[in-house]
Amino acid sequence: MLDMLLFEACQKVDIEQIKYLIEQKYNINQLNEQGRTALHYCCDHQNIDCARLLLEYDNSIINIKDNEGFSALHLACLNGNYIMVKYFCEQGADVTLVDNELHSLIHWITVCGHLDLFDILVQYEAPVHTSDIYGAFPIHYASQLCGNNDPAKSLAILKKLIDNNVDVNCLDEQKRTPFIWAASANAIDALRILYKAGANPLHTDKDSLTALHCAATCGHTSCIRMLIELYGCSIESEDINGCTPLFYAITLEHSNACRVLLDLKANSNHKDNRGRTPSHCAALKGNINCLKHLIECNADIWIKNKRGDYPIHEAINSISLSKLRNKNNDLSQLQTGYFDVVRYILQLYPKKVNIQNDEHRTPLHLAASLGDISMCKLLIECGARVNSFIQTKAVSFFFSS
Repeated sequence: MLDMLLFEACQKVDIEQIKYLIEQKYNINQLNEQGRTALHYCCDHQNIDCARLLLEYDNSIINIKDNEGFSALHLACLNGNYIMVKYFCEQGADVTLVDNELHSLIHWITVCGHLDLFDILVQYEAPVHTSDIYGAFPIHYASQLCGNNDPAKSLAILKKLIDNNVDVNCLDEQKRTPFIWAASANAIDALRILYKAGANPLHTDKDSLTALHCAATCGHTSCIRMLIELYGCSIESEDINGCTPLFYAITLEHSNACRVLLDLKANSNHKDNRGRTPSHCAALKGNINCLKHLIECNADIWIKNKRGDYPIHEAINSISLSKLRNKNNDLSQLQTGYFDVVRYILQLYPKKVNIQNDEHRTPLHLAASLGDISMCKLLIECGARVNSFIQTKAVSFFFSS
């Protein structure tokens, strides 16, 4: 038990016990199972006497890092312990140390919202603009956290970072800027600050995604309006697959974002690289609300994709695909969405019930080939021809022989 005595004494701020152990030549460089020294245990409280005793005896322990790469100064920063941070800096702690994921001290006070530690760290020349293993800088995190419920501290840190002349258009490993991070988090105030500081609102990441794509992905309607109306983001910008922000709003089932994009004149018939329209995406997800929005905005749901399928075929195919992907999950709600899509389409266009894709398959052919009895019943109720042939060259030759 002697091995833990110094750790416990530091944790309890037992000054006399610490003095006694040091007099007994206790090994203060000893590490526990987390790779921490007794000095790490001084960071939970604001009494510097324990740390002073240890460092006066052996100052070399000040920069020892634990198994996660945290020095005692790191832990003091994580805890927002201003008194201990200031003391460690005065004692020559290395303010450039990073943890195992390359997070700097400024990364951590940014994420934890410890605004009061910023100036003291900068005073001791802590770097304010280094990237972690994800390529993300402190300004990325500050921009994102401004979208939280209590953004005031993050906004203040963001302003301090900008005041320290960091690059507002720096890129993470996905080639995303702080502006894109802010859009993903619906951080409206951060977007304003970044834009004013020179951020490029039109930047695209490695997959050609824009800030508008990211806002649409998360369903941030106010952010979508702001990006289009104030910052000139193109509503028809395409990612590497040819998908516009509207595709993302629909695919992630954000019907309000879909409505806003359509109100702002997004093209409801845009084709991606696979020839799919937003209507195909709505059908693929069984997303009846977005499909209704599209049709209300004059979407043509009788456009084929490159495979030759209409949205109604896409909906039927997707049921089988969903069953394969979700073998152990209850699919009743998901199936209801697809049934609603097919039923709604055929209520609007009853004469299209036997429409064929490029393989000459009607919706009923597809449902039958997939063994979907419920969908077959629905299609027959809607007037599908039970004895419709799949008219191919082979079939035509057979019957003409």
